Amino acid sequence: MTRLIGYFVIIVLVAVGFAWIADRPGNVTIQWLGYDIQTSVFIGSVALLLAFVIVFLLGWLGLLTWTGPKKFRGRVQRRRQRVGQEAVRRGIFAAGAGDKSAALKADAIARRTVPNEPLALLLQAQSAQLNEDSIASRQAFERMLEKPEMAELGLRGLYMEAKKANQNEAAKQFAERALAANPALAWSSSALFEIQSREGDWRAALKTLQIAKEHRHLAKPEADRRRSLLLTQLAIELEDSQPSKALAYATEAFDLSPTLIPAAVVAGRILTTQGQTSRATKILTQAWRSTQHPEIALTFAHARRGDSPRDRLARVKSLVAAGSQTLEGAVAVAVSAIDAQEWKTARLALEPYLANNPPARVCRLMARIEAGQNRDSGRAREWLAKAARGAPDPVWVAPDGTVSAEWQPISPTTGALGSFEWKTPPANAAANPDDFAAEISALDVVSLEGESLPDSYTKAKGLSGRSNEPVDVVASPVGTDGSDAKTPPTPANDTATSNALVTTPETTVEAEEVTTPVDRFRRR
Repeated sequence: MTRLIGYFVIIVLVAVGFAWIADRPGNVTIQWLGYDIQTSVFIGSVALLLAFVIVFLLGWLGLLTWTGPKKFRGRVQRRRQRVGQEAVRRGIFAAGAGDKSAALKADAIARRTVPNEPLALLLQAQSAQLNEDSIASRQAFERMLEKPEMAELGLRGLYMEAKKANQNEAAKQFAERALAANPALAWSSSALFEIQSREGDWRAALKTLQIAKEHRHLAKPEADRRRSLLLTQLAIELEDSQPSKALAYATEAFDLSPTLIPAAVVAGRILTTQGQTSRATKILTQAWRSTQHPEIALTFAHARRGDSPRDRLARVKSLVAAGSQTLEGAVAVAVSAIDAQEWKTARLALEPYLANNPPARVCRLMARIEAGQNRDSGRAREWLAKAARGAPDPVWVAPDGTVSAEWQPISPTTGALGSFEWKTPPANAAANPDDFAAEISALDVVSLEGESLPDSYTKAKGLSGRSNEPVDVVASPVGTDGSDAKTPPTPANDTATSNALVTTPETTVEAEEVTTPVDRFRRR
């Protein structure tokens, strides 16, 4: 509108000017190059204006001829740019919505019109992923690495493609490069930590965890929990070779997570071997009050070197009295009482749990009591049969159903950190074939045949050995040859569900499938 008014004003001024000249007649004489030109002022003014217009037009045509092609190319390029950018915009929206055909169509337009546009590379990668073309998507992400503003996006895309293809080493390298380029990236620290944990590279995982904590990728409680799990596993691995370092790891892990049973147990064992009984007792007592577990009671019972079985029983009683009265405490007292051949104490401890289908470990302990106190083969067989039908003993169970006889920092199936919990396994629980023979109570380490603790279990653990007085499962007063008849020990190479044989002078009875703890420890 303003431009139109301007044009109108110019026309009016020109018309007024010509009218003013027309009202004032006169002559104009021009002498140039031997020519005499004489005309009126009005005609001269019109001729001058026409000459000016002609010169302007010729100059404009010349300039247009000189710069026209370049301007034309620029206009075409701008139009292509607009079309390409619009295609990229539509394509990214389509890819995000999962519209494969629209994304591929937009990608084809973007490739022709804006091949070097950064967002076009993103569209190419997303379209290739929708089309399940891993080669094309990797190529797009690799081209992103050449652009500084897209390098981090390219690394993440390449990491995801490598992980999808199960190329763990490549995925690890991409995560390391991304973390080194920008430690503030949460995904790279999380991905690298997961890979390092799966590989068992606990020290590297600790460094990555520290980076994540410094940049607040994790809340402090979660970071402390993960650190305690890693330190505990390091302590377990170094317990025999570097006990001092293992003790430092275990105590720090226990301070970070007082409910972490393995940390307390490892610390207690190492302190016991170093003769620091009071410190071991303090840690184990604190752990027992927060989480009652058989290994805590076992380690506590042997925390003082050279104790007799009765001394260990007294120690276990004091530990159980420090916490609430539960089945774990009763089992701990019963096992120590059987070890000390205090049969009455063992019975009294288990008595509240004997009714209504008692747990399997309670039944096995009662079988040992009957065999050791009364030499009653019939009652022992009855308890062993009940054990086969009773609730299974608690073990380490992961949310995916994996069962392990020993604690592990990660699930071997899913790789989830800190997933194992001490509880009764579900009916569909899947045992880990690498380290699990059968669920047992960690306290129930004395076989029904009266064997002592195996060296592999007591070595460097700070535990005293069993007394040399074995407890028979079942024994008849006199064998056929005039000697005492005892149940033969189960061979070391038996399977996890070997049949326990109970021998009497008259017959040999095959009981329910029973496996002794020593056999299970031997098979580990």
